[in-house]
Amino acid sequence: MANLKLDLLNKIRNDKYYKELELVRLAQDSNVEYLKKINTIQLLLQSIAMLNSEIELIEQYFQQPVQQPVQQPQGHQGQSHGE
Repeated sequence: MANLKLDLLNKIRNDKYYKELELVRLAQDSNVEYLKKINTIQLLLQSIAMLNSEIELIEQYFQQPVQQPVQQPQGHQGQSHGE
């Protein structure tokens, strides 16, 4: 399962990286119509927010199992039967 988690995180982080690059490029581009720029930036931000949520959910649902200490059966110490 570790590979699945890593593969999911890598894919989502790559997608996020390219969305962020596009966001920065678009914000600095003076040749794009202003209203189109605003709408596209909003869509990019929504997409980045969704990717961030996906990363958090993967971290939550694909946690490493916690090793529980094995409990030894305990005898009845100090008790006598039928005395």
